[in-house]
Amino acid sequence: MLMSKKISVFLLLILFNSHAWSKEPARTIAYLENGLQDLNNAERRTGLEILAKELSTGIDVEIITVSFRSMDEAIAAMKDGKVNYFILNSYHYLKGLSSLTPLISNSVFAIQRSPLLKENFVLVVNKQLNYKNINSLLGKRVSVHKDYLLEMFYLDYIVKKDTGLALDKFFKKIKDTRTDTQAVLDVFFGESDACLVPQFTLDLVLELNPSVKDKIDIPYRSGADFIPALVLTVAVGSEDVTELVRKNLLKLPENTRGQEILRLFKIQGITLVKPEALQQMVDIYNDYKKLR
Repeated sequence: MLMSKKISVFLLLILFNSHAWSKEPARTIAYLENGLQDLNNAERRTGLEILAKELSTGIDVEIITVSFRSMDEAIAAMKDGKVNYFILNSYHYLKGLSSLTPLISNSVFAIQRSPLLKENFVLVVNKQLNYKNINSLLGKRVSVHKDYLLEMFYLDYIVKKDTGLALDKFFKKIKDTRTDTQAVLDVFFGESDACLVPQFTLDLVLELNPSVKDKIDIPYRSGADFIPALVLTVAVGSEDVTELVRKNLLKLPENTRGQEILRLFKIQGITLVKPEALQQMVDIYNDYKKLR
């Protein structure tokens, strides 16, 4: 708790640090109000304002944040040239891909929750279930961290692909957990029959609680297909400013202030990728749309 307070004070000092801005138009970082759901509204707003300050380091241009209630609002603002960078959950990216594609540049930043760029989703089941295939879960209980939208989408995908049923028709109970770790522990303690989580979460649980592996099986893995969140470059403005912002964004893990910001958002790194790196999850989503 004491460390958390120290971090908060440290970040607030950054936020209110004065800076002399030039008269050049400000750059805008946009986000969806229903994104970044692991943080409350105050944490989200403050964290993004601090991020904007850090990205403006060495740049005589103000960087401001703005939120949108829907993708339609965000896309309209992008078309009007009012957004330079857009932070969003990859599920929203997949849903809005046709509208986003003409607006974004090749500079796409992948937000990582683990040391690996892409996440592998694993199905964890209680050994007593005697799992054979997805149909073994019919009428059973599942735990899932619903705020992580990609997990909900992928769970719905694998169930529909094999059974043709929606989640609420397939499972007896869908328990929404506060974290992926809690979902794994639900299966271990027999409170749920199965859960879907990223591999790195399961690895962490097993590292901290080796006895968990005695009561679970991992019968299904998605493969390393998913990047959890993205920063899209939209209206770039001057190339000089764009390059400096890019460098500042990629340098976040390398300095103390940047590390505190990443810790606040519960992420480990940011990597510049080409749009092709997103193709695996795009293909899965396109297949998913055919099932609906």
